[in-house]
Amino acid sequence: MTDSHDPSPNDTAPHPPGDTGRRVNDVDYVRRDEALAMLGIKKESLYTYVSRGLIKTQPEPGKRTSLYRKSDLEKLSTRAGAKAGGTPVAQALRYGEPVVQTWICDISPAGPHYRGHLATTLAREGRSLEYAADLLWGGLPPGRDRPWPPIPDDAAQAVHRLVSHNDQRDFSPIRLLAMAALHLSTLETAEDTAGRGDVRMSGVRLISTFAAASGYFGPASSYQPAGQEEFVAQRLLRGFGLSEGPGHDERLAIMNAALVLSIDNELAAPTFCARIASSTGVDVHACVASALMAQAGPMQAGGMMDLGQYLADGLADDNRPAAHAGVPCFGHPLYDRDPRAELLLGMVRDLPGNDAAKARLLRLVDAIHQQAGTYPNLFGALVILCQVLGLPTSAAVYLHCVGRTAGWVAHAAEQRLSGVMLRPRARYMGTRPAPSI
Repeated sequence: MTDSHDPSPNDTAPHPPGDTGRRVNDVDYVRRDEALAMLGIKKESLYTYVSRGLIKTQPEPGKRTSLYRKSDLEKLSTRAGAKAGGTPVAQALRYGEPVVQTWICDISPAGPHYRGHLATTLAREGRSLEYAADLLWGGLPPGRDRPWPPIPDDAAQAVHRLVSHNDQRDFSPIRLLAMAALHLSTLETAEDTAGRGDVRMSGVRLISTFAAASGYFGPASSYQPAGQEEFVAQRLLRGFGLSEGPGHDERLAIMNAALVLSIDNELAAPTFCARIASSTGVDVHACVASALMAQAGPMQAGGMMDLGQYLADGLADDNRPAAHAGVPCFGHPLYDRDPRAELLLGMVRDLPGNDAAKARLLRLVDAIHQQAGTYPNLFGALVILCQVLGLPTSAAVYLHCVGRTAGWVAHAAEQRLSGVMLRPRARYMGTRPAPSI
C-alpha cells in the first residue's frame, strides 16, 4: 500500500526505531547553525523570531539545545525573498506562501475552516459527512442533516472482484478505492467528453461506492449496499460490525466526527494532485483517483500503517525503553498540536468498553508526548480510534479517505471553474552533478 522513499542528504527528521530510511513524517527540525544559514541572519534575530512565535522549537533529545522547525524557516525565507524583489523560491511549495486561490478551506491554529465554518465545531455539533460535504460543494450550509438517497451501485461488482482477488484480511484500501474511482470514470457518457457532469452527483456516487467497502473490514467480509435513510457514518458502522450493542450512540458520534474532521485541510499533496488533474479537464472520478494514489505514500496516509505497527510493538512490551523520537503520524507542520486530533482523542477517552486496551494506548500516547514533545496528528488519532474499536489500521486509512473524498471533489470542481491549467515552472540549476534518482 505504501511506496519506499530514499531520503535526500538534507532529510533531518529522525526516523522511527528500526526504520531503514523510509520517511513517514513531514515535520523536520534543524539545528541552530542550519537555521541561521537558511535565513542568513544572526542568532539574536533567530531568537527574536522564536520569541514572536514565528519559528517553533523543540528540545534536542539528550541535549540542552533546541531544534527549529524547518517549515517555519522556509516560510520566512520565502517571504524575505519576495520582499527583496526576487522571484519567490521553490520553498513556496513547502508550506510557504499561498500558490492557489481557494474559497473552500482556510487553516488557523484552531484547525481548518470549511467555507468559514470551523471543522471542530461542526464535529462537536454532531454534523454528518453529508452536511459538511454539501456545505463545501454548494457554498452554503444545508438546512439540516439528512442522508443522501441510495444511488445505483455502478461499481459493486468491480469492487467485489477487486477484493476477492486478494486476501480479504490484507487488501489495500487506497488502491481499492482508486480502482473503484477509475471504474466510475469509465462509466462517464461518451457525450460528456469534457467531464462536466453533475459534480455533486459524482461526489455522492464516489462516497457511496467507497462506503460500501466498509463491509470488507467487518465480520461479513462483503460489499455493503446502502440502506434507506442511512447516513454514511451509519453505513460504515454497519460494515465494520459495530452498529449493535452498548455504546452505539457514542460510536456513531465519533464516526461522524472522524469523517467530518477528515474532509479537508487546504492544499495537502493529494488535494493538489486532484486540482492538477482537474485543471487538465478530466472528470471528477479521475481527479479523486489521482489524489488517492498520492495519498498512499508513506508521508501521507501510508504512514498510518507504520504507526499501527509502532503502537502494537509498544503495547506488546510496556516496560521496553523507548526514545519515542520520530514516531509516525505525530506532529504536524501547520499545527503546534493538531486540534482535530485533540477533539477525536477526547472522544476516544469517553468511548465505553475496551477500557484496559484503551487505557494502555492512551498511556503510550501520553508517554510519547511527554518524552518527545510531539502529539498525534489527525492520522495518528484515526489509528488510535480504530485500535480502540478493534479495527485494523487499514480501516483508519480507509476512514480518512472516505471523508477526504468530499474535499477532493470540492477542490476539483473549484479548479475546473477557474478555467486555468496548473503548470508551474521549474528553476533550472545548471549542469553540475544532480542528486541521484
